[in-house]
Amino acid sequence: MKLTGKIALITNVSHFMGPAITEEFCREGASVALHDRDAAAVKPYAAIAERLGRDVLSLAGDLSRSGEADRAVEAVVARFGRLDILVNNNAHPPSGSPVEEITDAAWREMMARLLDEPFFCLRAALRVMRPAGRGKIINMSSAAAFPGLPNYAAYTAARAGVNGLTKAVGREVAGAGIQVNAIAQNYDENPTYFPPALTGDPVRLARMVKNIPAGRLARSEESARLAVYLASEDADFFIGQVIPFAGGWVTP
Repeated sequence: MKLTGKIALITNVSHFMGPAITEEFCREGASVALHDRDAAAVKPYAAIAERLGRDVLSLAGDLSRSGEADRAVEAVVARFGRLDILVNNNAHPPSGSPVEEITDAAWREMMARLLDEPFFCLRAALRVMRPAGRGKIINMSSAAAFPGLPNYAAYTAARAGVNGLTKAVGREVAGAGIQVNAIAQNYDENPTYFPPALTGDPVRLARMVKNIPAGRLARSEESARLAVYLASEDADFFIGQVIPFAGGWVTP
């Protein structure tokens, strides 16, 4: 198992890639701290961790407030003694509109969920990883930031911000024994962007698949296994990489 004995904090566990990453990390031997805005949302995934025989810490709060990110990391260290892996699993459904119609509130909400949250968590994690001289940070992002999506300027900008953060911080902390990377995905089954209600519709699925050179959507566990690899010691030479995971939809 690639993550035996490792301590991982996974944010927004009920959204995006949280369910799949939680299960794959636990299968690979990690103990997990699972965070979501709602305590009730954590329970099903904590149960999965316990069923797989892993130690689990359940946390809840608003990570767009920097103090909550600090509290979450402090709670992990208090319980487990350290933090080895942070998975910034941030998601917020995009709403399409011409850029001149984006309200201040809509812009701020998108930035808060997709850029503020991962920055606050990354900063808090580095405060304990730097002294330890080791750590892995994986930012779950979007391939949409590569081409840019017309009528989705706020979403594209927020995801591009995370990709830039990954590159800059990855290079900054590499010498401290910490690897920061991102998975920039699209067309991957997950409860936020490609839920069963969408992927189970043959007409809509066929329309999506036309855009994917691989000819299919990715299974959620495929992306989660890439996260396992980046969190493992096998990936120590990956530094500040934003890895496209989109079946050929982008090839930057």
